[in-house]
Amino acid sequence: MESNTMLVSWDQTFVSDTRWCKFGSAKVNMEYHRLLDNPVWIGETAVAEDMPCSAASRMNAISVSQYPGVAVVANADIFNFNEIMLKYQFPLETARKEEVIIHLYKDLGISKALEEIQGEFSFILLDNQKSYLVRDGAGTRGLCYLEYSNSNGPVCATFRASLLCTFSNLSSTGQVHHVPPGSVIFRESGTVWKRRIYTSVYQQPRFTTVISDKLKCEMSTLAQMRQRLRSVIKQSIECRTRSCETPGRIGLLLSGGLNCRIIGHVLQEIKVERVKTFFIGTRTAHERASSAQGARSIGSVHHDINLDTRTAFSDLTPVIELIETYDTASVRKGLLLYTICKHIYEREKVDILFCGEGLDDIAGSQIFFKQARGDAEYQEAVDNHLKRPIGRDIYDKIASWFGIRIVFPFLDPLFTSHYLSYSSEERMPRFGIEKYFLRSCFHHSGMLAEEVVWKRREDWVDSASSYEASWVKYLQKLCQSRVEEAEGYSRREEVYTHNVPLTEEEYYYRTIFDALFPNQFSLVPAVFRPAFQVGTDPSPRSWSIYPQHLCVDFLGTVRMMV
Repeated sequence: MESNTMLVSWDQTFVSDTRWCKFGSAKVNMEYHRLLDNPVWIGETAVAEDMPCSAASRMNAISVSQYPGVAVVANADIFNFNEIMLKYQFPLETARKEEVIIHLYKDLGISKALEEIQGEFSFILLDNQKSYLVRDGAGTRGLCYLEYSNSNGPVCATFRASLLCTFSNLSSTGQVHHVPPGSVIFRESGTVWKRRIYTSVYQQPRFTTVISDKLKCEMSTLAQMRQRLRSVIKQSIECRTRSCETPGRIGLLLSGGLNCRIIGHVLQEIKVERVKTFFIGTRTAHERASSAQGARSIGSVHHDINLDTRTAFSDLTPVIELIETYDTASVRKGLLLYTICKHIYEREKVDILFCGEGLDDIAGSQIFFKQARGDAEYQEAVDNHLKRPIGRDIYDKIASWFGIRIVFPFLDPLFTSHYLSYSSEERMPRFGIEKYFLRSCFHHSGMLAEEVVWKRREDWVDSASSYEASWVKYLQKLCQSRVEEAEGYSRREEVYTHNVPLTEEEYYYRTIFDALFPNQFSLVPAVFRPAFQVGTDPSPRSWSIYPQHLCVDFLGTVRMMV
């Protein structure tokens, strides 16, 4: 795998320090730099042994001669780079698209600069004694910083907490903090960090689409609404394909669900060559046939990856170290993605990997949202769900380890602002069918088969195995056996006051995390719990309302309505 080139010339203007540290099974040479007049250190990986991707933190450090004392270190995909250059005609000195961040900042200021960028990003911007830590509104890329409670310790920022923790011998006063999604953390020499929210995936959009009440508008207006939504989805997908410069290196996580099938169809429509699709599941996974059918419909090169639960269980420690959380939902997803990315790294060449994550959050299509009594309660539940501090950056943390860029078209501000501008009544489940309005946009459109359009949603983790032979249940048994051997579970409420583990599985993940990140409780502000008290486990199959969900025949209901 090719690593990203570091473009900053750390000359006499900078102070440098180099340390070796352990990162998983790899030995990493960490280089730390800071401007002479700036107290914030920037950590970047220089070399590594036994690491799939030597630029594990995916930093692209850039400075330009036009602006001395200004540097940006970015983990970013800027999808509207060409449009920015066409509008401003910046004199670029490097071959990196991230350089436009410096020019936009110096010309417009940090707030206006962020309004111009369409992409998935996190970056650290240094301007002499000023420092800015920035994450996109959806939180697709991680960014964290180290700070001491007495303000006397060194300050450092980087994209991985595990690399950040090596900067200093952390004492009880040293804490690693995540930069919240959609935030700018600002610091000037001699001051404390200050946070300002600039945008978020759940905030009101910068531009709005006026949408009439569906029950009162004419059919022609409905047709226009549906056409517009399909067009917005296409734009969000198409702009991401432009960041892949090598034909045949675009991949797609393809389960049997609607989200990824929409992406696959658009990739076929815009004539992307030799798309590679990837499915993971046990031998009994029900979604395997649906995934293969989807691959045939778009003519992709399909990869069916077998999920071995014992092998996945052995990957727990490296996965938790990569995703930097013990949240059960995140760990389970991480195990699946780790296996897929490892397969890609060893056997394929993929630069961009598309993922349907985010649509169900935006659309409020988790099955517990059906418990909402009216659109006001539904809207409140969706807002709370979107605001939860559960990182979407776990996908990038795993994929980047294997040199892959993972992208989320349904978290594009263009799509989220458009979709969230519909009334909550429009977005609510109807007739027991989640994502009803979005599904109706593809109904009889000729784009997707009707059984795909109205296919019942299944959680990605659950879809990796059958209901009868659940890999999650087997994973829970393995965790339970380890906890019984180690003891200590009965005293968990005495040991933990923050995010107390409720099950042996949660407790086992927590013990692994604590061994990797001692005393770093601020890294995991919360864990996922389903709304409306339908259950405590992240798996919808374990919820009390899941059997009711199975009773709804989506396609049959639609045919009866017609």
